[in-house]
Amino acid sequence: MKKIKNALATDVNEKITLKEYAAFSSSTAVSKVASAMSGFFGGLVASTYMGLSEGAFAAYSTIVFILGFWDIANDVIVASFLDKSRKTFGSWGRFKPWLMLMIIPFNLVVILQTLPVRAWFPDISDTFKVAFLVLLYFLNDAFSTFYNAALTALNARRTTNNMERGYIAAIESILSSTIGACGTYIAALLPFVLPNASDAERYFYGYSVVTLLAIPLTVWNIIVTKERIAEPPKVQAPKLREVYGHIIHNRPLMMYMISEILGQGMSIGYSLMTYAFIACFSTEHFTLTFFRNTPIQFEYVYEGGNYAALLSLASISSLVTTGISLFLAPIVRKWVDDKILYMCTRLGTGICYAAMFISIFPFSAHTPAQIFVRIVIWYAIHGLTTGFYQTVPGLIQMATYDYGEYKFGQRNEATVTSVKNTLSRILGNCTTYVTNLFLIYVGYQKFAETPELMPVEAKSSLVYMFAIFPAVFCFLAVIPMAFYKLSGKRHKEIVKELEARRQQNLDEIIRMEATNAIEVE
Repeated sequence: MKKIKNALATDVNEKITLKEYAAFSSSTAVSKVASAMSGFFGGLVASTYMGLSEGAFAAYSTIVFILGFWDIANDVIVASFLDKSRKTFGSWGRFKPWLMLMIIPFNLVVILQTLPVRAWFPDISDTFKVAFLVLLYFLNDAFSTFYNAALTALNARRTTNNMERGYIAAIESILSSTIGACGTYIAALLPFVLPNASDAERYFYGYSVVTLLAIPLTVWNIIVTKERIAEPPKVQAPKLREVYGHIIHNRPLMMYMISEILGQGMSIGYSLMTYAFIACFSTEHFTLTFFRNTPIQFEYVYEGGNYAALLSLASISSLVTTGISLFLAPIVRKWVDDKILYMCTRLGTGICYAAMFISIFPFSAHTPAQIFVRIVIWYAIHGLTTGFYQTVPGLIQMATYDYGEYKFGQRNEATVTSVKNTLSRILGNCTTYVTNLFLIYVGYQKFAETPELMPVEAKSSLVYMFAIFPAVFCFLAVIPMAFYKLSGKRHKEIVKELEARRQQNLDEIIRMEATNAIEVE
């Protein structure tokens, strides 16, 4: 069968090749390490490593909070441009050129955001530091919007096969839980690799290496990826108002987006985890005994200081349970609908964090070692839901794209992703601002370099909020999914009809190219 110039598959049922799986896996693996390191250290750059005073930190947090609302316009403009532009760039298709154009500046800006300013430029004023961070935030937002919208659109068109979508989601889940956790382990190892460097310098060097490695691997992934979902060759670009009308009237998509956006509130708790560990364990000395009174008894003596080692232990504790859930996810999906799995996963996660809070309350009644053990136990149990949560939501989102194509004849992935990302960023921006204000309120900024002087009330507040926020928002995220109706047999019927439509589009493209080739000759 004739291959067409824009690298689309000539059959909507063409299988993803091993080369595509390999490219996706390698680039995803490195990006997950970078994401884990960014998640581990990201908030520490401004709050701890930059050396900002409380006033400067509050000013920076407020400016970024206000700038975050620029996403409402920025994301809309970028996504609308990508979806309305029907131009293809030869064999590159519609989205790959934007990815290639943005990947290097996007990653370089991210590296600059980790620059150890206080360590290398100790005489720089707070005003310059704030201006430097705000400028990089603005550039990161500009580059990442184009990059993420184009990447999501391209990934959404990689395959129409729900089983292959499940395989890809499973691969990404496994890498997220195992290789992705390496970001935490790297943080624990950096003091031994770079013993004479400060924490900020170690993060900068480690993150730079990982990020620079991600660039060629991501380029490889972009090059080998095919678009297997074709639009009619003469489709008219929809007006932005029409696209938003499609999104609003895509009820399954709206229910899913609301649930995911509420789930973003969990990030407040996650962002407080590192601060809680710094406050509670940086200067403590204790012995942890695992598998007590068994032939494989193991003792770990924690001397304080390298709190990243305890975070690594917490991550390791959840690897086994996460592995179990990743193994069970594709099996359970054969008998249980994705909607039910999604809701059960949210409830399970909320219960784990609620139990974590109950088990460490009151804070003053437990030693640091006991608090750590209780956190680890519930963190490990939480791993039983992690595999499902990393697999199922992506498949639900793909299903809502299918429904939009089925009902309106257009997928508009870039705009849909833009709306979801914009709302998520706004909420994430609010949660970051709340987190930063909370750090100022409890006095973290005053004792960031001397955690041994931090009041007990501040430590207990950090630990409590680390547990409470994820629990509350997980329970809230379940409510919208009760109204999600696209599942099971209904979705299968829609996909079957869409496959026939897509093949017709591909056949028409091939006929047009053959006709054009004859006319040229």
